Amino acid sequence: MGSLASLEATNLFDTIIYIDVLEHIEADRNELQLACNFLSSNGRLIVLSPAYQWLYTEFDRNIGHCRRYNRRSLLAITPKPLQCLKIFHLDSVGLLASIGNKLFLRSSMPSHQQIKFWDSSMIPLSKLFDGLISYSAGRSVIGILEKSNTSS
Repeated sequence: MGSLASLEATNLFDTIIYIDVLEHIEADRNELQLACNFLSSNGRLIVLSPAYQWLYTEFDRNIGHCRRYNRRSLLAITPKPLQCLKIFHLDSVGLLASIGNKLFLRSSMPSHQQIKFWDSSMIPLSKLFDGLISYSAGRSVIGILEKSNTSS
């Protein structure tokens, strides 16, 4: 019930996870720097966010997204003490659905049935296809970053 800014500077964490959060924060670079400050030596920051700014739609705006990311844009806002261990995409089938929505449906909010279909059919298919395409494209991007043990 709060944010990193409300914590004592002495609090250090082994892992901080942002799951569909960073895209809602206007000052994303500052947020990652703050998170880095709260990581212990060799601590990890894990970020999952919607991928590809070119897919930004009215739906993103309606749910409070400031932006979407790709590998390059996520790494560009990563503070220096953090090293990228791994960065990859998830939900390749969902990416195709997002493209379809942007080009054809132009839905500003998914229906309950669309969400059910995504959960029951598209996610299992993505689990199969993501590995086949080596996690190279998907609706989400995930970065796993580690704070160097020489950082303070």
